[in-house]
Amino acid sequence: MKLVWLRSDLRLNDNPALYSACQSGEPVAVVFVATPRQWQQHHWGNNKISFIAAQLQSLRQHLNQRNIALHISCCDDFSAQPQHLHALMQQLGASWLLYNAEHGYNEQVRDNAVAATLTQAGLGWQRFAEHNLLAPEQIRTGKGEPYRVFTPFMKKARRWLSDFPPQPLPAPAIQPFAVLEQLNHWQQIPTYQLQWPVGEDAAWQQLQHFCQDAMNDYQHGRDIPAINGTSRLSPYLTIGVLSSVAVYHYLQQRMPHGDGATTWINELLWREFYRYLMHHFPALSKNQAMYPHKEPKWDHNPAWFARWQQGNTGFPMVDAGMRELAQTGWMHNRLRMLCASFLVKDLHLDWRLGEAHFMTLLIDGDFASNNGGWQWAAGCGADAAPYFRHFSPTRQAQRFDPKQQYQTRYVPELADGRQSYSQPMVDHKQQCQQFSQRVKALSPKTATD
Repeated sequence: MKLVWLRSDLRLNDNPALYSACQSGEPVAVVFVATPRQWQQHHWGNNKISFIAAQLQSLRQHLNQRNIALHISCCDDFSAQPQHLHALMQQLGASWLLYNAEHGYNEQVRDNAVAATLTQAGLGWQRFAEHNLLAPEQIRTGKGEPYRVFTPFMKKARRWLSDFPPQPLPAPAIQPFAVLEQLNHWQQIPTYQLQWPVGEDAAWQQLQHFCQDAMNDYQHGRDIPAINGTSRLSPYLTIGVLSSVAVYHYLQQRMPHGDGATTWINELLWREFYRYLMHHFPALSKNQAMYPHKEPKWDHNPAWFARWQQGNTGFPMVDAGMRELAQTGWMHNRLRMLCASFLVKDLHLDWRLGEAHFMTLLIDGDFASNNGGWQWAAGCGADAAPYFRHFSPTRQAQRFDPKQQYQTRYVPELADGRQSYSQPMVDHKQQCQQFSQRVKALSPKTATD
């Protein structure tokens, strides 16, 4: 028997490990191993975990229709997984373990330990490349170095994709073996109660609706939080219900041209870029900034951090974003940038606090993208915005929510004229000037050091 180990690839389509196993002519089973303690260390919250649990139940039904059993198991953390998987393979009578690679330093250490354990036990294993649009080693500068800035990376990536368009793999065929009893050792499964429909079919339907309803005007609509102007595919991409390869291929087949499609593919490439950086710069997986010398000394102010978390800053646009996150487990990307900028450049608090808070609540919490976005906002990451570029909460509201439709949705005090709404907790202009002064006082190293 061949056992396929699923992680952030909870899908049938375009799944190299699953597809290969099902081509072997041997019985195939699938396993997902929950690691609650590890998830806690990585700041995963119930929104994301419950979404995963719901997707697993949907996936199990589709796998069973193809005579493939899905076993759900559990161990504390990554360090326990090598022996756990070895024991599970012995229990199931599996001789090979197949899995797709994941980005992240801890994930790579875990996978290497699993491979070593199975090799020592005389069992086979095969690791497939993470099915992104681009392999990290494919895109290099003219000097053969990894890119550190998005725009030249994007241009090189687009040329590569044009010359070598990726092709998604089909879903596996029905297997000629009966489904055996399926393990279900993960008992603490939260109930999924959020707003994204569950399942691979639902994810594809969302992609189709986006292409029909919002893609043509995406370059403008994506910045207006009061409307459905974004794809809302990020939760499905994060846990692998959809692959970026399959999504890109679908788009190229149906909407290869147009400003909206071009802009949205750039968003996919931002996602690729942050994974690319994780591969080439492992320190990013260890709580370190891309450019530590660009980090000022951060303040310690738990009371201010709590007001930011609660959406009680006195800046309606910031508060609306933070309350949307708390209520729904998701936040519009325009607001993610604004709220992140406010924490670091208005409140002078460590970006790592915000990164962890977002991961705890986001249903689409993706380590590489979340980390990259926060470092970008703090001015210490790849393609970093200059320290003197600040997001003004007032200006952002005027530009992207002039009628306050988004703000009043999450800050109802604005609509009914309640006097209880907070006054601005800081002077935005003054705080940003202080931040700029702190950064200018740092060591004058260049961005390419």
